[in-house]
Amino acid sequence: MGCAFGPFTETLQGRVSPDGVAVGVDIVEAYEEPFLEACRRAGLRGRFLPEGVPVVRSFPEASFDLVLCSFALYFFPEVIPEVARILRPGGLFVVITHDRNNMGELADLIRRTLMQQGDLPGGRLPVEDIVARFSAENGRDLLAPWFREVEMLDYRNTLVFPPSDIPQILRYIHFKSPFLLTGTRRTVPELTALLEEELQQWIRSAGNIRLSKDDRIFRCRLPRPRKDGA
Repeated sequence: MGCAFGPFTETLQGRVSPDGVAVGVDIVEAYEEPFLEACRRAGLRGRFLPEGVPVVRSFPEASFDLVLCSFALYFFPEVIPEVARILRPGGLFVVITHDRNNMGELADLIRRTLMQQGDLPGGRLPVEDIVARFSAENGRDLLAPWFREVEMLDYRNTLVFPPSDIPQILRYIHFKSPFLLTGTRRTVPELTALLEEELQQWIRSAGNIRLSKDDRIFRCRLPRPRKDGA
């Protein structure tokens, strides 16, 4: 779910039956060919559904052995009961998500910059509210009503950027701009211009830019019958 161009699909090579079918669900039709190509590289038959997550409701009960959702469930946490419904009793649901302080240092900088410009009246970035819908902190509580076994694995990481990597950080901000700028009057070029000097000042003060990048993996087994779910 939220398969994008299939970066995690390739990791299934040699780990699942070659007779299996990888079904990718996303709302971006342009991801279809890259996803199917990733399936071919993994030695799997692929199928791409551009209808987005609502299509999951049309899948038969207990019809999937494995469901993956990487950095996307915070967009549609309401689908969790449907995942439990379509997963076979011995199946596995794997979710990867961020903690609420993911890239928090960068979020603080963007928030402060936008607030100084009067462009963030609510004081929170849209991406913060999105991630909070399914995060490392609340994921277990959202999954436990639907799965008898929920295992958690933490992946703690820190990204360190030297001065030469400022263009790379700005490209990342550009990539994330739909989340960062929703509800503001700023365009991507305007935000980039505002932040570039702030990033340069950060580098001059600290010598480099360090960003927290902590994630959590949930491995869910033993789906509960719908009547038992909360």
